[in-house]
Amino acid sequence: MKDDQTNFLAGNISHCKLIGKTNAELFGKNDFAFHPEELARGYSEVDYELLKSGNSIVREENVIDAETGELKTVITRKARLLGDDGRHYIIGTNSDLTEIRKRDDRFRALAENVPVGVLQIEDNGNVLFSNALWQLYFGAVVDQAIAPDSLQKLREKNTNFPGDACKFEMSYSDVSGDQRHLIVISSGWVQFASAVRTATVSVIDVSEMTQLRNVNEEISRLNRDLADNVKKLHEAQDELVKRGRMEQLGQLTATVAHELRNPLGAVRTSAFLLERKIKDKGLNVETQLERINKGIVRCDNIITQLLDFSRSKQLQTTPSDLDQWLVGVLEEEAKKLPAVVTISCELGLAGREIPFDPSRLQRAIVNLISNAAEALVGQGDDPSKFANAHPEIKIETKIEGEFAKLSVVDNGPGILPDLLQRIREPLFTTKSFGTGLGVPAIEQIANQHGGHLDIASEVGHGAQFSLFLPLNAVNEEPAVAAA
Repeated sequence: MKDDQTNFLAGNISHCKLIGKTNAELFGKNDFAFHPEELARGYSEVDYELLKSGNSIVREENVIDAETGELKTVITRKARLLGDDGRHYIIGTNSDLTEIRKRDDRFRALAENVPVGVLQIEDNGNVLFSNALWQLYFGAVVDQAIAPDSLQKLREKNTNFPGDACKFEMSYSDVSGDQRHLIVISSGWVQFASAVRTATVSVIDVSEMTQLRNVNEEISRLNRDLADNVKKLHEAQDELVKRGRMEQLGQLTATVAHELRNPLGAVRTSAFLLERKIKDKGLNVETQLERINKGIVRCDNIITQLLDFSRSKQLQTTPSDLDQWLVGVLEEEAKKLPAVVTISCELGLAGREIPFDPSRLQRAIVNLISNAAEALVGQGDDPSKFANAHPEIKIETKIEGEFAKLSVVDNGPGILPDLLQRIREPLFTTKSFGTGLGVPAIEQIANQHGGHLDIASEVGHGAQFSLFLPLNAVNEEPAVAAA
């Protein structure tokens, strides 16, 4: 991570090993302190362009591993983030592509010695690789575009060739004039490591080798598997980066929450004792004490949200009557709502037992009801600020497919479309006192149960938050955030 002057703020263990510097050595310095001037200037120009435009950057780079001295190929991704202090920051990742490049080189070496024509082509028509057999059939060589007449012949069999994953047969006269019967297989466009899409095409001459027809289906499957595996690898890399960010955020929130809870408890106790000592003494400080107590409650709620988001322990799920349990939770929670808010239930699980963790699910329900009440009446003491003259929260449960659906519906102002797109982002909030972790924590609880969270809203017609819980127990995935 860098600040808006491109100075390093932090790097994880892998990054520090790659460049041979510790976090302490990195902090407060820029690339000119660690790289030759020309190379550092290039890095600096990229960083300042990112800070200026906000456009994410993805590119390949060759670097020397400071620990092994080995030349490595990495894919660098950088994005601009806006901090709470109003400044922009750069967060970047380096993913090692060395092994992928080695496998690619081995593939090309193998392709020169098999009885198959092989072509790798970019989506602009430029040829990245073609072996001797492909050149014999179609004449396309590296750094030249495939011949238009050859491409036209191929597209007569598939109009979206080579972009579509496909297989077809065709008769064709090669560059020597020999008539051949060919099987053509394309992986379709695959995008990995850069903005350029590529396709791998194989051509097999079966004019005099009909026995290869039996091999054809297997080669087609392997081509599709290759495209799928490369795509999955790309998705896995993005997920690892996301999980890394979320893990760091979870560790930070857990530390902050634990450090704040103890002094907050001391404040609560002191306020209670102070209130007892000055009671009925006519000092006229009741308003100030009430303000202190409200502040303590607000801070305690924020700490609870931080801890909810950072928890990673496995759930303790047991099959229970969800409707019956929900009635007990709602009876207790309804007492805490402003008196003007009506809460109603429409429970439709008919005693069905659902596996869930009561403690974790209760936190999600409490958060949803609290959010709905705030959307309807704020703090509940100023009717002029009510979103609806008759504020109502409705709780619904029903079976939907393989899930139990638990919905919290309000008749408030609804959520603007641009806010609806960002409401799941950690730390995003429109409240002056919120943490932006309420909805992400709710979604995390749903995911830990093996379910998911759906959010629907129409401006002026309220909002609906729906938790989907599996009807049967599922294997738990490790949580993203770490306490």
